[in-house]
Amino acid sequence: MELNPQQRRAAEFDDADVLVLAGAGTGKTSTIVARVAHLVRRDVDPRRILLLTFTRRAAREMRHRLGRQIGADVAKRVPTGTFHHFCLQSLRRWPEWFHCASLTIIDRDDQLQLMKLARAAVIGKDPTFPKSGELANYYSFARNTNRPLKEYLDEFTSHEPDCVARIEAVLKDYGARKQQCKYFDYDDILHLFARQLHRDPVVRQKLQRRYDHLLVDEMQDTNPLQWLILDGLREPAKLFCVGDDAQSIYAFRGADFQNVHAFTERVPGASVLKLEHNYRSTQEILDLSNWLLEQSPLKYDKRLTATRGSGSKPVRVEVDDDFEEADWITRDLMQRHEGDDPWRDHMILTRSAWAARGVEASLIEHEIPYRFIGGTQLLQSAHVKDLLSLLRVIHNPSDQLAWMRYLTQWPRIGEKTAATTINQLLTLTEPAQREDLLSKRFSNQPRLAESITECVAVWASVPDVIATAADKLTPLLERKYDDWDRRQKDFKLLKRLAKKHATVADFLETYTLDPISESEASNDDQDDAVTLITVHSAKGTEAPVCYLIGVQPGNYPHVRSIGDEQKEEEERRVLYVAMTRAKNELILTGTVRSRGAFVPHHNRSFQGGSGQPFFLSSMPDNLCATDLDFETDFSDGPILSFRRP
Repeated sequence: MELNPQQRRAAEFDDADVLVLAGAGTGKTSTIVARVAHLVRRDVDPRRILLLTFTRRAAREMRHRLGRQIGADVAKRVPTGTFHHFCLQSLRRWPEWFHCASLTIIDRDDQLQLMKLARAAVIGKDPTFPKSGELANYYSFARNTNRPLKEYLDEFTSHEPDCVARIEAVLKDYGARKQQCKYFDYDDILHLFARQLHRDPVVRQKLQRRYDHLLVDEMQDTNPLQWLILDGLREPAKLFCVGDDAQSIYAFRGADFQNVHAFTERVPGASVLKLEHNYRSTQEILDLSNWLLEQSPLKYDKRLTATRGSGSKPVRVEVDDDFEEADWITRDLMQRHEGDDPWRDHMILTRSAWAARGVEASLIEHEIPYRFIGGTQLLQSAHVKDLLSLLRVIHNPSDQLAWMRYLTQWPRIGEKTAATTINQLLTLTEPAQREDLLSKRFSNQPRLAESITECVAVWASVPDVIATAADKLTPLLERKYDDWDRRQKDFKLLKRLAKKHATVADFLETYTLDPISESEASNDDQDDAVTLITVHSAKGTEAPVCYLIGVQPGNYPHVRSIGDEQKEEEERRVLYVAMTRAKNELILTGTVRSRGAFVPHHNRSFQGGSGQPFFLSSMPDNLCATDLDFETDFSDGPILSFRRP
């Protein structure tokens, strides 16, 4: 494995706990893999090396690359997975330690349904009271930031004390309903693990004795709850945390910027090493990105250098409005494609899905193939949830939400009838009793009970269960959805995904914890298409040519963050992440009409309401090429008349 001196020093560092500040494109994955290989060569038992990632995809990549370096058999012995996967496996393996002998994981949609029930029971009909989605966000954020709910509500919301008390009452009822149904939501997994780790010295000692080394990928994305887990497991285990404070952009999910920025304060005696040799971008792209960080009042203390050398300067394009911006990009794409550039070499980064609507419409209009990342998730779509409800009632007969969804799919079965039936089902203990009840209660719907019986018969084979469920429910769903021709293709994807899992329980838990996107499931990476992606979905991605749209006041920093220094600084990091996705060319587009009077970022004063802080307002002219002269009439002819470097 070829490593540069900075990577090798990090991979072979053996003195103490260490934070590796890995700038964008500096080969952090190679460094982590090399670290594991180094430890194994030093005769560390692979089972005592815990490698934590943030996505299943990252975990798969780590395992694959480890297999190539230390052999597949040894790599399999290294515990590798997401925080949630690791904690859930621990809960499953030692339920007596965590007092959770039986549990069913519920996803976001189920959480909202349960929250609606709690809200209705405690509040009734009150249109002024926070909706279930907002309540679920309060609950999740308070847990992930390890704050008491009241403290979080008092500090981060503007609700009056009476409203805060009512919110607490709703969430208390929500918790009671979860306990009654033996449900665990996404946040409970980490919370239960961390709580027991710090409450019970015996559990803590048992877990601490299992590991000598804790390796963490994407440390900047960890939240306070995840930090508590790491803090509880370290000593004597050594921490090897890889992250980049300049890429910390998920505060809205609870990520704590200080987990990286204040690492040495939280881990006394820890060392900080840097990876600054960038393998992705040309130096001109990095010069602009470095300049952006240097304008910050915070000390990011890194400067990236391109191993590839020089290339094209970033280009800045200002147009009149969003429509002209969209047309400019699509015409430029077509011109490049006519010059034999593949569509797949181009990525369009957007501040939000909503902000990309004009570009998306223009791509469709010009028949440019594209994939959108950051949109609907396959397993969050209604028809897939309908199918999974059948599997869930078999897996956990106490799953009231799944029973409600499964039963109400069928004709002439409303919520009242379903609720009465569910109450009866919960009193039964044997599968045969439940199937008999359903057969008699819904004799006019014989397929309802048959679907359960036939799935149970093939339960040992996950692909067969999915195929059977799809076969039994297709006639029902075909009548339910007008666009069934499009929807039914998703069941083929489910069958393919099912082959990766040994049990139905594993299949359900995997995609409940980390639902996959349509683009991942359909293996679109092999297609020749432009990638349209939100910046918050773009970390870890790259493309030869990147268009960053909406680079204008009101977006960078976003208008909602202005006046809050921490939020504004995260907005700077969002722009930095977007810029550093580009390999060869970076094109920044924005609209003149929304620009108003540009003012330096450090000047907070507004000039008649038209001036707004803007990160690029004081950008030196030599960092970007702006000598563009293009036609505003796109009816015919090329739109570009500037020289490409």
